Amino acid sequence: MARADRRVLHVLPHAGGGGDTYVDMLDGMPGYTFERVHLAPARKPGPLTVARGVGTLGRKLRGRDLVHVHGEVTAGLLLPLLAARPSVVTLHGLHFLRRTNGAMRGVAEANLRAVVRVAGRTICVSVAEHDVLASVVDSPKTVVVHNGVRAGQSRPATLHLPRPVGIWVGSLDERRDPIAVVRAAERTATSLVIVGDGALRDDVEQAASNCVRVLGQQEDVQSLLAAADFFVLMSQREGLSFALLEAMAHGLPAIVADIPENREAIGDSGIAVPYGDTDAVAAAMERLRDDKERSRLAARACRRIEQRFSAPQMIAGTRAVYDAVLAE
Repeated sequence: MARADRRVLHVLPHAGGGGDTYVDMLDGMPGYTFERVHLAPARKPGPLTVARGVGTLGRKLRGRDLVHVHGEVTAGLLLPLLAARPSVVTLHGLHFLRRTNGAMRGVAEANLRAVVRVAGRTICVSVAEHDVLASVVDSPKTVVVHNGVRAGQSRPATLHLPRPVGIWVGSLDERRDPIAVVRAAERTATSLVIVGDGALRDDVEQAASNCVRVLGQQEDVQSLLAAADFFVLMSQREGLSFALLEAMAHGLPAIVADIPENREAIGDSGIAVPYGDTDAVAAAMERLRDDKERSRLAARACRRIEQRFSAPQMIAGTRAVYDAVLAE
């Protein structure tokens, strides 16, 4: 008689964003079925909202073989649960640790040490993230499983813009600098599509004029990626950006902020520039006007996804972690 699939409960801090994309990418894992629960309906919830979300977990846990918690803060809130059940934590960029200093830095480090100690396994989504974690707590229970994406096969949207067309997909917030990218596009007369929303949207719209279209949130991002010629990501910190990997899967060379996680993603298939450096972004946009250069980098981007960042590789790596935790 065939063994029933193991049941995994994914606990995410809030709805939307990279955590949900991560779980979506694991869909179809042989031998496992998933359910997810969000502690809050949207980003940056208040403490009472989070407390109510934690309170709903009890009934969701019934009949689950394993709990997979996303994010260091959520994992810290659920330490007793991680200790009591077969558990996995994915850190998704160590954003709490990396944005703190002083006394709060000590709190973030203590939280990480506790999470790694009690969880069955802790997953880092990049080698760069694992290196940061190892500087706080070095444990054989930590493992790297890269984020992965599926090959880009969407039908291109119609943009009606002069070529080449760049695209930004992501939040317009304090850890990114969309203004530098918009100014570089305007300076070089490069077509640029901005997909996303956030606190800086008004500033972005004010900086945009002839060359930049600000679309806000969009449902069919894959079609927009398929219609573009290159991708731009300006970020102070990342886990391993799904938007960047999806752009690469569509054969888009990427201009990225020069941080370890972005360099790990693009390898030799894109251009890394100093964070917020409008001159450097403009120079990269000028370089990508050359059709042959874009084609050369595009082929490398597709190959890099196939070799290192595919969804099947992510699924296999995560399944191996689940199997190991349940075997223990």
